[in-house]
This record gives sequence, C-alpha cells and structure tokens, in this order.
Amino acid sequence: MIVQDIALLLLYLGHKSHIPSLWIKSVGVAVGLPIFTIFIVLTIFLLRVLLRARQLVVLSDEPQTVIGKPLLFPMIFNHKRFVPVKDQFSNRFLAVGVPVGLRCRIGNLLAVDDTTLDLHCPPGQGWSWKRALSHLSCWFSFDSERYLHRGSHELDLREKLDGFLRSENQDPEKWPYAYLVGIPQFLGWSRSVVSWWYLYTEERELDAMILEINNSYDEKRNIFMKVSRVSEQPLKTSASSKTAEYLDDFYKVRSLSSLPQSTFYKGTWTKTIFASVFEKVDGLVTNRFMDPLQPTSWKPNASFSNMTTIGESGEVKMATRMTCCETPIDPTQMSSFQLLKFLLQWTVPGILTTAHIVFQALRIHYTGLMKMYAKTPVRAGSVARHATKPEIDLEPFFRAYLASCVEKHPYPVQVTYLPCRSSNNETIHLRSPSCEKDHSSIRYVSIEPTDPAFYTRVINYTSIETALDTELHPTGLHADPSSQRLLVSDQALLASILGSPSSQKSDAFKTTNIPPALSWYQKSTIPPFMDDFVSTSSDPASRAVYFSIAAKQRLIDRYALGSETLLGVYTFLGSCLLRWVVLETLTLGSDLSAGDTQMALTSSAIYLLLMMGFRTIGGVLLRF
Repeated sequence: MIVQDIALLLLYLGHKSHIPSLWIKSVGVAVGLPIFTIFIVLTIFLLRVLLRARQLVVLSDEPQTVIGKPLLFPMIFNHKRFVPVKDQFSNRFLAVGVPVGLRCRIGNLLAVDDTTLDLHCPPGQGWSWKRALSHLSCWFSFDSERYLHRGSHELDLREKLDGFLRSENQDPEKWPYAYLVGIPQFLGWSRSVVSWWYLYTEERELDAMILEINNSYDEKRNIFMKVSRVSEQPLKTSASSKTAEYLDDFYKVRSLSSLPQSTFYKGTWTKTIFASVFEKVDGLVTNRFMDPLQPTSWKPNASFSNMTTIGESGEVKMATRMTCCETPIDPTQMSSFQLLKFLLQWTVPGILTTAHIVFQALRIHYTGLMKMYAKTPVRAGSVARHATKPEIDLEPFFRAYLASCVEKHPYPVQVTYLPCRSSNNETIHLRSPSCEKDHSSIRYVSIEPTDPAFYTRVINYTSIETALDTELHPTGLHADPSSQRLLVSDQALLASILGSPSSQKSDAFKTTNIPPALSWYQKSTIPPFMDDFVSTSSDPASRAVYFSIAAKQRLIDRYALGSETLLGVYTFLGSCLLRWVVLETLTLGSDLSAGDTQMALTSSAIYLLLMMGFRTIGGVLLRF
C-alpha cells in the first residue's frame, strides 16, 4: 500500500506542477523503478544459481533407495485434431523428473520437497518477505502440495502417493519404486497440463501409471491405470542399468535404474474431466508411454508419450504427442555456461504455456473452426479449482448446519459429508442419536459439493428446499448434460433429514441476531436459512465472521457481477480517488509552481502520515 501512496503522490505532483520535465520524471520513476528493480533481482537470482555448486544435497537423515535421479526433460507438445475439423499446433515446455520419496536440493537450481521453504500462499493472505525469499532461493521448486490431492504440505511425495493408491483400493507395496515427471514452479508460477507418475514393481519394471490431468479452469483429475507391454521382445539394457549409484557425497541415497521389458507400454482410461473447451466430458483415451529412466530407449525426438482420444463411434478425434528434444539432462553434470543457455531457452516457454493454450483456443473459436462449450461442474473423483478464503471460511458453517440437522433427526441415519475437494480431503461421518440404539436399520446418504462456490451460493437461499432443488438440478450443459453442482447418493433421504420438522425454522428463528445492515444487500425480504441458523446456533465471534463474509459476498453478487476481482478493481479505483481528494484538500486545489517546494514537501509529508494513520485505524477496526 505504501508503494501505491508514493506512486500516486508522484503522479499528482507532476500533474499539479505543470512542468513537463517533472511530469515525465514522475511517470518515469513510477513506472521505471519497479521494472529496474525486477531486472536487478532476477539478475542476482540467476547469478546465485550459476555460481553455486550443483551437488545433490539430501534433506532427510534416513538412508534410502530410489529409482532414477533428478533429470531435466526439454519437451515439445504436438497436438493434432482430426474430427470434426483438422487443426494442429505445438508448444515447448520444460518438465522435471524426480524419484518419488527423495527430498533434496541441487544448489540453487532445484528444490524437491524442501519443507523449509514457504512456497504456497494460503487463500486470503497477501505478499510476504518470507514467501518471496523462498521463491528466490531456488530457480525451480518441486513439492508435494501441488500433486494428487491438494494441500498436505507436511507429507512428502511418497506419502501422498501411498494415500492415493489406498483410496483407489490398491496396495502401495506392489510398487516400491516410483518416478514423477511434472512441471516445476518458477517464482511461484506453474502451468502443468499433465503430470506423469511411473510406478515400478520390485523387479523395476513399469507396471502402472497415474496421470494428473489439469484443465485451464484450475481443475484436475487423477487417473490410475495399469499398463501392459506393447511388445514382448525384451529391451536391451546397458551394463550400468544393473548397478546402483549413490546420488550424494554422503552415500545416503542409492539410485537404481529401471529394467524395462519393452520399449513402450500402453494403457487406456475413460475421460471424465472437462479437459478441452471443444470436447465433451466423456470419451476413451489410449496412451503409449516410454520408460523415461532407460537411456537405451531414447533416440532423437523419441516419443515420450502418445495420447489418443477415441470418439463414441470409434474414430480418432485427437492425438497428442510429447517428444523430448534431447536425452534427459542431469543438472549436476551441467557447466555454468550450459546451464545459463538452458535456463534462458526453457524457462520462459513454461511461463507462457497458459497464454499459448488460450491463444490457440481463441483462434479456433473465432475463426469458426469449432465453438467453445460452457464449463461443466466436475464429476465425483475430480478436484475443483482452488477455493477462495471466503469459501473456505464458510464451509464450517455449512458443516455445522448438516451436523445440527442430523443430530435432530428422529430416525437412524448416517450422512457421509465430503467437503469440496479443492481444499479439503476429509471424509466426515455424521450419525443421528438413534443409531446407537438401532444398528440394523441405519440408512446412509452421501453429500459432496463439486464446486467451492457452493458455499457462497448456499448462504443466499431462503430455504434448504430451494437450495436442494437448485443445486441438485442437472445443468443441461452440452458438454455434460447430467452434471450437477451437488452430488447426493439419496436425494429423498437427504431432503427428509434437512427438511424434517425438527430441523425447520421456528418462530424463535426470527433473525434476532442478524445485523440490520445485512438486509440492504439481500435480494429477498425473506432471510436466508443459513443466516437464521448461524444467528441462533453460533457464538458471537463466529456470527461476526459469518455475517461479515455474507455481507461482502452479497455486495459482490449485487454490484460486481459476482466477481471478487471486479470488487477489487472498484476498491482500487476508490482508494486512488480518496487519495487524490486528500491531496487536493491539502494543497487547496491550487497548482504548484517552481517556488512552492516547501508547500509540496509539507503536503506530501502530511499525506503520507494520513495514509499511514488510515491504515492503522482500519487494521484496529477489523480486529473488532
């Protein structure tokens, strides 16, 4: 905020002085200084990467055996469409491969599962020095928080993999070795279309795969599949493949090579995610993979992965081919000059991946080749976009409402509540009191919101019946007509639990604790059922949190087209206008001539002190 104060002050002084040179200097300082600062920081950042030794340093104390070692994969993505129109495009990006379970650093180039780094910004938290320095401590970072289910930064990649396999009813001990190829983070930015998990048997042969499919809406689907050999002719392996090597100077990490029995492996899976704006959700996808850890299988432009989408009638609709420009690179063996050339060549394409995909989609849409489909809610098993802080803060209130209804239900029922998977991997089981007496006739129902925006929508419904009717209604969208924003296994049972007489609003629910100002934001004169519940069932502190969020959300819905970003633009413009008015008041609206230096300095000092005072008072008020 202080930067915003100073920038606006410089622009104001330049405007009021009517001296062209001062105006130009003010604009130059306001715009040029941040650009120059960024350039200096990135230059120092790059020098730290190039000048520090790039030995692998293990971050765990226990000795371990892994398969493979950290490698850099410079890749080219080739996408070709055959039906209903013919089209193709390509893109470049850098992938990094790491042994699953290995926590390490390679100089200032790569950090893998380094728990000392603060790399993730929780929703609602802004910029911090610690987070900025963490990102600047390593050029690329690779950590478990972004993979499989979101969150659980305290778990390493191996622990998250084992948990995912158990959720798929698989035994993690079948695959003691695993290798992950994904897109690393650069200064907190990463855009990964697909991440590949290679699962190896005790004999070190590729046996299963996990694909993490990410779409442009920040949604993902984790797909487990068994793979089979394309041919039964054993692959010739080098002599070094049968011997182990140590990756670090302290002989803690022993690395084994894979022992593939085929050059390529294949597998199929059903597409149940809105992966492309031009495709329906359903579809069959076939894959052909190469074992990335066997050097003898690599040739120039070798096919790293082939992905083919099959239509309902069996025709090939799309084909995606990933090729590696060269043999995977061991970063510990690169010279500083090789590393400099490599980073300048491959860092920027990864940053521009999203922009390139959006450009190609707009080109196809506006040239009339194909029309975009509207985005559909995710299906069960998929992970929705990241939740915002208001959505995360509202979820416990809806959970409390469910628990209250189940507690009051007269019959034995168990509700399995799965909070939206975008920010939570919990499974909550709620049982009515009568379950303790009658175990034989318990009825079961599960409920899962597919979209974190459910928690900001549900606070606006006047009754739970209206909420269920709306959220359970199929969207009818062309890409997935049967998709729903709320998934319920037994709609009739859930309606009876939430709509039972003991759960209904009574006359005592007359919004006695609802702030009167809140009604100004409401579209209906009837208060929402969640407002009634919170006003009678929560403590004063929780009520204050809920109603402050509800007021802001209704303000966004009413005046900012439902966009928190647009409200932020309103706030920014309003704050700039307020600052300008303060400056006009301090200078009495008069122009500043060359001789008014003392007046300009005095006004500037008072202005900055006032802004600091306003922020201090605002921070104190927000605590109450």
